[in-house]
Amino acid sequence: MPLLVRAFPVHCDRAEVERFAAEMRERSEDARRFYSGFGVHRESWFYQETPSGALVISVTDVADPIENAAREYAQTTEHFAMWFKNRVLQLSGIDPNEQPLGPPTEMIFDSSGADLPRDITISARIYPVQSREAIMELADELRAQAAKTRAFYEGFGVPREAWFLQPTSAGPIVIGVTAMAEPERVQEYAETEEPFAAWFKQRVADVTGFDPNKTPLGPPSELVFNFQA
Repeated sequence: MPLLVRAFPVHCDRAEVERFAAEMRERSEDARRFYSGFGVHRESWFYQETPSGALVISVTDVADPIENAAREYAQTTEHFAMWFKNRVLQLSGIDPNEQPLGPPTEMIFDSSGADLPRDITISARIYPVQSREAIMELADELRAQAAKTRAFYEGFGVPREAWFLQPTSAGPIVIGVTAMAEPERVQEYAETEEPFAAWFKQRVADVTGFDPNKTPLGPPSELVFNFQA
């Protein structure tokens, strides 16, 4: 299944985001029918504070063709779906009837393209980047070293990592989504001096300003909602 990843601006306080997530959990059967009806296997929301304001990262594992699901979602008038779309509009200013897929992003790197395994731990983080050109250069470098890149990710128990580039009013951001089979190994990644890993961490610091030796998972975000079929 393809990944749909978006960062939604938050036009309210954190408590209102948490209230929405709580409402989804309280209406779990409605939520399950809603997601299943659009071919969604899994969706997670992450809340992250940034210098330009709070954002909610939505990571959706959805069946192809995405375009069909997006059109049906935009056009539906089913009661729960209408309530959900109205809540999204209230909290973010994004109208799902007009932008059913949310603010546009572009996948610029995918370590494997494999489906996300069930019961895997997902980390999602927003990184500011110097420019589109800078992050595209790093993605190209990783693809040019495909064997080393695969060994690097597999060595830390990461079956898949994908990067999504999204323009914002404060400049371009990259949303990094990491599937971790062994999340406890994060500190091992921070401390490693293996040559490829050291090069990778330095390039991340160069492009984003965040040092993986100090913050191996990047800027802090918090999982606030998770649905899985």
